[in-house]
Amino acid sequence: MIGEVKPSGRKETNVRSLTNTDETLLISADGYAERCRDLEELRTEARGALAERLREARRDGHLDDNPALYDLFEEQARLERRIALLESQLAIAEIVQPTSEGVAEIGSIVRVCEDTGATREYELVGPLESDIENGRVSIDAPVGQALFGNQAGATVEVAAPRGALALELVSVRRRDTVAREAA
Repeated sequence: MIGEVKPSGRKETNVRSLTNTDETLLISADGYAERCRDLEELRTEARGALAERLREARRDGHLDDNPALYDLFEEQARLERRIALLESQLAIAEIVQPTSEGVAEIGSIVRVCEDTGATREYELVGPLESDIENGRVSIDAPVGQALFGNQAGATVEVAAPRGALALELVSVRRRDTVAREAA
């Protein structure tokens, strides 16, 4: 249900009933949890380790001419920028749960057959989670956009750099269904 607040305090959203705006960042529940873990690790472990390294560099005494200390200040600035970025992304994130089996949406595992006969399997994800090397395709990417909202049996055209690519959607499964089948 749109706007239903879960115990985590985040909203779960039916992606088919809304469009992505600058104020909302669509993400899967797993992607959201992963970003939260990353943020917590950066806030605690990474900050703590860096603070200790900064203390050690300051003990060397020469603060005016201490290249190691300046390098650590740069590293600290990068760490704080990464933390701020994750905080801002999580602040506008809307968790999307797949609504139905058989419809390609965030959280779906899709198997496609290219016009060359090659088959590939992708997980459709939000823009933050895209990792094509691991088969995670953003719904904002051309392939993700073409597949999104379709069912098995559909053939879609994707505008690719080398020309149009036809993909037949062989199967669509929810990620949680795939996990249950594997167990």
